[in-house]
Amino acid sequence: MTLLPPLLLPLILIACGQLLTTTNCQPTRHVDDVFRIDDAIAAASSTADVTSFDCPVPKAEQSRFFRLDPVDTNATVILSMSNFLLEMDLTNEIKTVRGLRTGPQYNYTDCEQSSTCTAVSPSDTSNCKRENAQCVEDNSNLISTSHSLNLLVSCGSVRNCIFRKLSDIAEPYEANRTAAYACENSRILIENKQWVESGRKYEYMHEMYNRSGSHFLMIAIDGMGMRTYQVSNSDNNSKYEPIDDTNSYVQLNVKKYLNIFSHGDFVYTVFNDKSNSTKLFRICMSSFDDYKKYRDSSNDEELDILKSGMGSFNTVTIQCPLDDENLLKQASNIEFLDGNLILYYELVSVTHEIAVCKISIADINSAIRRARQDCSEENLTNIEFYGDDTGQRCRSSLSPEWVACGPQLTSIFHKFAFVAGFPFKNLDALHAKMQSKIRLPNIGERAVSFQTFIFKSTFYTFVGTTSGNAYKFVMKDATAKLAEKVIVSKLPILQIRSGLSNSEGEAEKIVALTEKELSTFKAESCESLYDDCHACLTSQDPFCGWCIYQARCTTVGSCEESQNPKRWIPTSHNSTRCPSFDVNPQYVVTNSFKDVNASFTGVELTLNGSFTMSVSLANFSKEFNITILRQNKITFQIPPLSSDLLESGTDHATASLILNLNGRPISKSSFTFFDCTRIRQTYRTKPCSSCLTQKWSCYWCARENSCLNQRCSGGKFSINQCPKTTKVLSSTSILSGEDEMFQINAKNLDPAQSYSCEIDSCTGRKYTAKGQVVATSPGNVLVTCNATADQLACKARESTVKILVVMGDKIVDQEHILSVTVYNCAIDSPLCGQCISLHHEFDACIWCNSTSSCSSRTLCPSSPVDGMGGCELPRITSISPTSAPTDGGTIITIEGTNIGSSYDDISKIMVDNSNCIKINNTYTIAKRIQCIMQNSDLEVTSQVNVWTTYNVQAKSIETFSFKAVKIVPFPLTEVINDSVIKVVGTNLDTGNSLELILESDDGKQEITTCNDRKSEAFNCTLPNMPKGMYMAKIKLDGYSFGLQNFTYEDKPEATAENDEIVAFQSGGGKGRFIVNATVALLKWMIIELHVEGAPKRKGCYVVQTPTRTTRKAVIECEIPPNPNKMEHDKSMKNQTLPSRRKRSTVGAYLIYNNDDGDKKYVGTVQYQSDPTFGIIDELPCANTENGTLYIPATKFGRTGLDATDYTVYFSPAGEGNEGKKVQCKVNFIDPETLSCRVRRTELNSLQNTKIKITAQTRYLTIETPSEVTYCPGPNLTWVYAVIPVLLIMIGCIFWVLYKLRLKSRNQRSERKMLMSKLDDLENATRETARNEYFQLQTGYMEDFTQNISHKINYRSPTKYFAQTFFNKTENIPVLSNNKIGDDELKQIESFENLLKNEEFLLFFITTLEEQKNFNVLQKGELASLLAVTFYEDLPYFTKVMLKLLADLIKAQASKNPKLLLRRSASVVEKMVSHWMSITMYDEYIYEQSGTPLFLLTKAIHYLVNLAPWDVTADKAMNSLNEMTLLGNKASYNTIDINASVQGSETGETTVKPKLIKVIDLDTITQAKEKIIDGLFSDLPYSEQPKPKDLELVLFRPESEPKVLNDIDTTSEANGVYVKINTIEHFKVLNNDTVLLRPYAINTEKNPEEGGYEEFIIREKSFIHSMEALRNILNEENEPLMGRKKKLYHLISPKELAPEEVAEGRKHAEMIQKLIKTPLQEMFLTRMVKAKSTIHVYVNNVMKSILKPEKIPKGVCYFFGFLDGEAAKNKITDPEILHIWKTNSLLLRYWVNILKNPEFVFDIQKTTIVDSCLNVITQAFMDGCTVTNVKLSKDAPSNKLLYAKDVMEYKIWVKEFYSNVSSQDSVNKEEMDNFLLGLSKKFKVEFNRTAALQQMLGLLKKYSKEILAIMKVNENIYIRNEAYYNIENILKLGNGEVSFPSPQEISV
Repeated sequence: MTLLPPLLLPLILIACGQLLTTTNCQPTRHVDDVFRIDDAIAAASSTADVTSFDCPVPKAEQSRFFRLDPVDTNATVILSMSNFLLEMDLTNEIKTVRGLRTGPQYNYTDCEQSSTCTAVSPSDTSNCKRENAQCVEDNSNLISTSHSLNLLVSCGSVRNCIFRKLSDIAEPYEANRTAAYACENSRILIENKQWVESGRKYEYMHEMYNRSGSHFLMIAIDGMGMRTYQVSNSDNNSKYEPIDDTNSYVQLNVKKYLNIFSHGDFVYTVFNDKSNSTKLFRICMSSFDDYKKYRDSSNDEELDILKSGMGSFNTVTIQCPLDDENLLKQASNIEFLDGNLILYYELVSVTHEIAVCKISIADINSAIRRARQDCSEENLTNIEFYGDDTGQRCRSSLSPEWVACGPQLTSIFHKFAFVAGFPFKNLDALHAKMQSKIRLPNIGERAVSFQTFIFKSTFYTFVGTTSGNAYKFVMKDATAKLAEKVIVSKLPILQIRSGLSNSEGEAEKIVALTEKELSTFKAESCESLYDDCHACLTSQDPFCGWCIYQARCTTVGSCEESQNPKRWIPTSHNSTRCPSFDVNPQYVVTNSFKDVNASFTGVELTLNGSFTMSVSLANFSKEFNITILRQNKITFQIPPLSSDLLESGTDHATASLILNLNGRPISKSSFTFFDCTRIRQTYRTKPCSSCLTQKWSCYWCARENSCLNQRCSGGKFSINQCPKTTKVLSSTSILSGEDEMFQINAKNLDPAQSYSCEIDSCTGRKYTAKGQVVATSPGNVLVTCNATADQLACKARESTVKILVVMGDKIVDQEHILSVTVYNCAIDSPLCGQCISLHHEFDACIWCNSTSSCSSRTLCPSSPVDGMGGCELPRITSISPTSAPTDGGTIITIEGTNIGSSYDDISKIMVDNSNCIKINNTYTIAKRIQCIMQNSDLEVTSQVNVWTTYNVQAKSIETFSFKAVKIVPFPLTEVINDSVIKVVGTNLDTGNSLELILESDDGKQEITTCNDRKSEAFNCTLPNMPKGMYMAKIKLDGYSFGLQNFTYEDKPEATAENDEIVAFQSGGGKGRFIVNATVALLKWMIIELHVEGAPKRKGCYVVQTPTRTTRKAVIECEIPPNPNKMEHDKSMKNQTLPSRRKRSTVGAYLIYNNDDGDKKYVGTVQYQSDPTFGIIDELPCANTENGTLYIPATKFGRTGLDATDYTVYFSPAGEGNEGKKVQCKVNFIDPETLSCRVRRTELNSLQNTKIKITAQTRYLTIETPSEVTYCPGPNLTWVYAVIPVLLIMIGCIFWVLYKLRLKSRNQRSERKMLMSKLDDLENATRETARNEYFQLQTGYMEDFTQNISHKINYRSPTKYFAQTFFNKTENIPVLSNNKIGDDELKQIESFENLLKNEEFLLFFITTLEEQKNFNVLQKGELASLLAVTFYEDLPYFTKVMLKLLADLIKAQASKNPKLLLRRSASVVEKMVSHWMSITMYDEYIYEQSGTPLFLLTKAIHYLVNLAPWDVTADKAMNSLNEMTLLGNKASYNTIDINASVQGSETGETTVKPKLIKVIDLDTITQAKEKIIDGLFSDLPYSEQPKPKDLELVLFRPESEPKVLNDIDTTSEANGVYVKINTIEHFKVLNNDTVLLRPYAINTEKNPEEGGYEEFIIREKSFIHSMEALRNILNEENEPLMGRKKKLYHLISPKELAPEEVAEGRKHAEMIQKLIKTPLQEMFLTRMVKAKSTIHVYVNNVMKSILKPEKIPKGVCYFFGFLDGEAAKNKITDPEILHIWKTNSLLLRYWVNILKNPEFVFDIQKTTIVDSCLNVITQAFMDGCTVTNVKLSKDAPSNKLLYAKDVMEYKIWVKEFYSNVSSQDSVNKEEMDNFLLGLSKKFKVEFNRTAALQQMLGLLKKYSKEILAIMKVNENIYIRNEAYYNIENILKLGNGEVSFPSPQEISV
């Protein structure tokens, strides 16, 4: 056995938090021991169960099957797999005890029943034919054991079932018993016609149990039924007698057995039936006692009845309510545990979710007993019998034991008495209780195996996944808490079992099985996973707790005095129980001693002289002593902290205080130390005001003009007294290079002091100018400073100069930044127009004609110009381009001089009679302007004319031409990425840029520029695009030319045509490859072959074009010589033997469109030795007719080179004959023969002479090794052999032709009919596709704003917080008022005081979390109760939460920090969730995101109702989710009806009539819903009337009012199917009047009428039987809705039902079905249309979340906390912070709100709306990930729908985090005030007493453990005072002591 090294922890994607709204990332560990199964198989191969295993298993059947079965002996498991059984011992390390090989073996398919035992005795095959034997694997997939019998039963696919000795699995149990049992079980297989499937992996379920000294084995096989065997250990009974068989249970309609188990006096079998329901049937063990008792009865009929077991056979259906509206009906796995049935249901969701439900066996037995009692009393309402003779199945006055378990046959036996056993099924389903919902953390990870365990009454489940991870979930909350992750393997975990248990039966070691390994790991790993108290307690692992004085996370047994709650805190307690303390004061000045008091919270610490305190900051740490004032309070003196510890540019820092015990950190707090003297360097321009606004005490000393740490002699100084400057009073626009005087207004300046101005010049230098101060008014002064021309000399056109007022060397505060703008007229103004433009901004600049320059007025001696009228005339020097299409749209660039001074100076631009519209942002002053050319009716050439507003015109020197552009269209185009297409036409080189635009269905465009433009053609390289169809067009400037749509395909797959690709070492070869592509796709594709190592790629060409049906093309590629061959002989002249070089292999790839990065592997090239001619003595004469010669050769032909690649020459031997060659044209070649043809006249001279034969290819020359004699003489022997063969061949040809003629007659008519059907299918498909495309392009895509209500009905804060805290809407304890006695009220009050002690609260939480039976639900409930309790003190709640979270971050920092905040398996993580719900409610929901989220939900609801949706199948025409998309053709019409509501029986209408839109395919209930929604749209959904309470009445003139129902006597019935009535059914017309009115009081409802919901009874699909409708009769008094009837709405199930058709018409019927019901994929465009319609609403929601106008304080505060913790723990990876923030806010909070808007609003959310919201939520989650996953064509359509939007969301997410980072930080004081404000603003009506009562109940429940831990706790407070208080609280409940006063309870 080999212990594998730990696997590297895989990178956890951002999906760690995706989809998990209440969980976060958890600690991860590896397995303890790994055993390689192959090692055990090798050892077991020597121990064979049969004499020979020589039969080969067919390749298609080879597989590996695995199953793990624990046996009763602890630490022992049986591992069964394909062909092997292994007994494994898990006590210490995994080792094999015994191994046994069992297969493969032969099975015989022709044996009769009498010889089916040959599977046991392979040698006895006398009755079987060896040629009919099948070699199959033995898959032992059932193991059952009995220690009392020393029996192991192994059932598999070869032998069915074999008995072995449990003590030695290699030994048969008893040969004759084994044979008999195997034969009997084989008979079952034969009777069920399954024997022909030898080797099938049958799914077995079993149970072996003991009853009255006998053992019974019950076996259930999927698809075959059940069988029960009596197994006796008596020597007298050597046979295993079947007493019960599958025929007894034929009415069960079993689809899959889930479990069989025995409990008490019953055997239970759980299965899924063919109606997709989970059912349980129960059989009394006493039934088999009856069989034993009457086995020897002479009455065979009675014995047969007994054998059937029917006397005690009862069935019940088990369902689990998922929520108030949805029932889970089909379980995927079942477990029996601790008297409970555990059911697992797989849910349809983005992640793999599993609902775990529980129902006790006692409740099941009670329900069956009640039903049996009802039967005995002839109350048959809720039961239905199996079989006939219903009247005989119940009997009154039964004895109690008969009611419990059928008849005990103690009296006269007869049929009717036995039938009184009631073999019936309950019609009312039993409801299991929803325990928890398991959510796997990673997208794409699926659950494979489950195993639930119990630890201290806490249920926890290990889930094995496809990724090889084992997740541990604690089943306490509504959402199971993910406690930890165990990395087992990279392979799927097939099974998880208990490997080793303690004396109480609790699992201590877990074993996991994969295909290759068996692994074990401990059920817990507390110490290795958690480093601090917070992380330990928040894990909620029931095994763990915090050992206070050892400062580590341990199990209860690993901590000294763990029973003392003051020494060990279990995870059942909140992390606030962790020891912590607050310090006072919080702010300490530097360089001085400071006395500080510390108050402790959480668990009480026993403080003594061993405790010390240390202060630490960065690399500084110092330890000092403490003084104990009292148990929960200490004092100490912080030593002086130097200002040097502060970073440069800061005036304060946060330091940590750590309480240590013998060097171990026990608790931690922090304080801020500061230095006011650093204010000036921190706040340079506002030192005074900043000094006086700090949180700590700083003092401004006016005398010294400085901020000090202590008061100065000047007295108190207020912020209003601060000296400061306000603004520049002099001109703020000045000339460069001139003297200037600055006048600055200031306040509170002392005129007696000396001031100066510091000028930050435009050159970067700083100048100082002396200032003069003059008082202007009380408090105000004027500061005047002079700047010289040199100081203001700037070399830029505009420059900013900043000014500071300084007193001495200290800057005076600036209220606003003081600055002026300096202009330099001469810079960037060489033209008059540019100067005039500057003049408009700064009038001192003018154009000087005398100097032809721009300058100031003072520098212009004469001819100043301040307007364009005085400038030179404008000139146009160039235009570009010089031609444009007549359609217009070309941007013309005009360049010149003095073209205006501003954009507005240009009045118009024209070419000939066509306008050119100027473009504002392209104007360059006086030099350049661009305009968009309009269209021209003619092809003309003219000049460009520019007119100005000052009546000056300019004409271009160049001419401009209009040209007509035409593009030749080309046919349908299929392309791949990087294809180069060629477009032809005329005048294609005119205009500017020419672009190819590809537009997707959602309107997004990809643009690529085309090149190689010539007048008649150009080329475009296509961009990389996802697969799909794109609208293509050529854009030439502003005008577009439509092209044929482009269909992007994936790069086609290619395979070698032959298994091998062969080439010559020196000569290369050719390879043929099959490419899956169409003709259109091949047209624009360049294909090349690349051989690894070859310097160049070789081109390929198509040799066989694809057909319409195959889409397969054959290409041929040249293969180069071996690139790895170092030396190559181009000819092998002197070689007499074939080459012996070894073949070498080189990888070959096809490269499409030069894309080396995505080459397609097509195989390896096998380089073989070069070909040679064999040793030829003579060459026969050429064929007399055509001159053909056949030349023997070696290794020709396999390389793909054909006859055209070879050239063959014959040349005479001898010197002087080198130039005499005769060419022989090769016409045939194979590996051993080369055939060529030559004119006989050329060969005559070579007859009977010696010649040399030479063959050449491109790279290779081959010659015969020796001289060959050509045509030595005639030889006609072959003629006599060929003639008989030809005669036989001719006869065969005639016979085949005759048969073909007969066959063609029969096929002709069928072919004609089939072709007709194909034409119909083609037309129907085309019509469907065009119609869907039409709907896509012209569908809704409208604004629903006018059609949906804008009144937002928010839920009350109490309702909102209750739902988010407790994850349910009913039975919330804090919303009820329970009466509480006085004593208990005193208990609660004292307990509340204890909870306000942070030390005790931390201890309480951690101690609870450490309890093994404190499950996840209880942890979550505890967090919720704490949120309720401290809702009015949210700062305290936040403080505790952040303390615990900081500890968790510290623990994760050294491991894998990316796992942080992934799930909610601990109390603190649930606290984070509740904190987010509270803090986001006001600033996010109410102020920003509420409105867009409400409108989105209403828009989806309105969109769904616009078109039909099937109420039975839950599929809608308008859906974003393929799962709920209506995939068939549905034609419908919209109808307007006048609707109102009658409020009473008097007929009064309480609502004004209104025109309501319905569609004719709506059911009556759907119409009611639309009417209610239209009439009561402004009411909350909970206050609107419900359709089931109202009836719909149709009124028409001159006719009686008609009540419309979903089901009535007029309903359309067709066989077993009944269609729900629609509006169309009742012929409702436009403008008809309808009325909704309450059902009449005291009036019996017609049983023939009603809404479909009454009949469906929550079963929404027509596949479920409508049992409740069986009493409704039609007009002929026939059952209209009998128990076999099924309802449907739009999708008729009969259209989908398969029908038996004649063999010859099978294809035609298939085509006809496709015509009626097109493929689902035809309608995927409906999703695109729906998405486009609501796109604006989706974007508004996303923007409100990711681009909020205001970042909430809670986000800034929490993200700031995460940033700080990351810095403290030296985490610098930005991806980690991204993951933390995404998990904490976007995925933890917003995903939950997006999926469940009904949490926030009082609205209706239907199944269809929910499915659409799931798709949008998935897109949001994908946008939050940091990785980019490339979607393929096989990706889910729901993901593809928002694939492009996700990329945009990713950008928004990054911007969101950037925006948050740029916000001002929120300090603790601000946050505390904000939280207190929230509590006051959103008052809640929570019953805090009830919450405290619940937590007190937890204290009482775990009082023993809590007191034991407190007793040994190192904390004095916990060990003494808290212990005393808790003990008294508990004793008071028992009336033992009086209750302590509040003063006695230390807080």
